[in-house]
Parts: sequence; structure tokens; C-alpha cells
Amino acid sequence: MEQTQSNALTNEDKMIGMFSHFSIFLGGLIIPLIFWLIYKEKSKFIRFHSLQAMFFHIAFIVIIFLWVFIIVFAIVGLGLASAGSHAVTGHGAPGLFVLLMVVVYAMLFLIIFGIYGLAIYMGIKSYHGEYVKYPLIGNMVYKHIFGG
Repeated sequence: MEQTQSNALTNEDKMIGMFSHFSIFLGGLIIPLIFWLIYKEKSKFIRFHSLQAMFFHIAFIVIIFLWVFIIVFAIVGLGLASAGSHAVTGHGAPGLFVLLMVVVYAMLFLIIFGIYGLAIYMGIKSYHGEYVKYPLIGNMVYKHIFGG
């Protein structure tokens, strides 16, 4: 749900909303947390965007850790399979290993750049005074702040 309420917002509100989302490049959770603590009673717009950014940054961290966990298990699993194959046939599977690692790292970079792109998009939209929402996270934050 995108609403434009820029007539009631100051440029400072819009800038702080934008920097809440852009903080993924600078300080992660700290910057939107500071904005939320300072402005939570003063501006629902800043409260909305800073909370949304904090939860999005947490989700980003969780996604990256899960993907690294998958990478480690892929390396260990393929290493064990390769060692077992080498013991039986005398040949390993280095080609499969290289292919798997290329796919895994390509997916990691796509995830990271996709998340950064979404954060940039959200920052630009908030600078225009819009209450644009992240998928899943945005609806929960909106209901929490605006009730309903």
C-alpha cells in the first residue's frame, strides 16, 4: 500500500526516512535504531521507515547467514562425497565442485545486490514522502504503528 502524504512531512522527515533505508550501506541497525529512538514520538513517518529498515536489516543478516550455512554444508558434503568417490574409483569430482561453487556464489551475489537494490528503491520512495512497504515486514510495521 503506497500512500503519499508529503504535504504534512518536512524535508527532514523525508531525509531521515531515506537514510534509514540507506543505512544498510553505512551502519546497519544502529542508524535506524537511533532515528527510531529520537523520532518515535515526533513523526509516524520516521517511526514507520526506521522500524521497517531495522527489521529489513535483521532479515538481511539472517538471509546471509543462512546462505553461508548452506555454502559450508555444500562444501563439506561435496568434499565427503568426493572423498568417498575417490576412495572407490580413484577419481574425484572437482568439476562438479567448481560448478556448484560458481552457482552458490552467483546466488549469493544476486541476493546481496537484490537486497541493496530494494533498499535504494525504498530510500528513494521514502524521500518522496511515500509509505511504501517491504514485502512481509512492511505490513507488520504498518499495523503496529497505524493500528489496522
